[in-house]
Amino acid sequence: MVAFEREHARPVGSRLRSLFGPAGSCIRVTMTWTVAGGIAWGGILVGGLTLSGAVSTGFQLLAAPVLYVVGVVLGFMHGCVLAVVGRPPSVSRRRALLRGVGGGALALPLVGAGWVVTAGMSLTAALLTDFRWATLVLCAGAWCFGTAWCAWAGVEGVRALQRALDRWPERRLGSVITGSILVLVSAIFVSHPPQLAGTSFRLTGLGAFALAAAITLWVGLPVVVLVLRLASARSFSHPGGR
Repeated sequence: MVAFEREHARPVGSRLRSLFGPAGSCIRVTMTWTVAGGIAWGGILVGGLTLSGAVSTGFQLLAAPVLYVVGVVLGFMHGCVLAVVGRPPSVSRRRALLRGVGGGALALPLVGAGWVVTAGMSLTAALLTDFRWATLVLCAGAWCFGTAWCAWAGVEGVRALQRALDRWPERRLGSVITGSILVLVSAIFVSHPPQLAGTSFRLTGLGAFALAAAITLWVGLPVVVLVLRLASARSFSHPGGR
């Protein structure tokens, strides 16, 4: 608790200046992923389902706020994990977690702005039935800002994963196994695209690959890391059995 207070006792200006330096990577990844999660779930996903005709406009109005909140929570959790596993070499796990939580705190004011962007994305369906120039400008601006923010979150996530791989002792073997899992799951999903529960929407090839990548990242990769770590520890403790 004392460490948390000490971490956030610095002036706000000092924290903002350090945000864009190497030490601010843990803050940036959580801040960007918190807002990007809401935009992706409440804006891009719901908007895509509505435009494809898989769900009605009424469903969009009900689902967008709920999925936005779900996306924000999942994005924050995702960002905290990336902040810890993808921290710079000079940052401890505890400090990386504190900075990740601080990034979530900095994202709180932006969550409201993200909801405005998500609401702008929801105007896409209305634009197709009742074209207005003002609606077009708002909708286009929302989609541009939303995709740009999600792209920023993606860049921060890739950088964090690169640092995590550099720290992983078994990264060569682990990368081969994880890549094989991705190829296998992608082949299954692309050949038999899953259907979203509660809708008539069946994923496209790109959506099926994205789902396969998410499953590989969040399920396959942690299992591979755990198994290789256990195997390495067992080999180290029983060298005669090798």
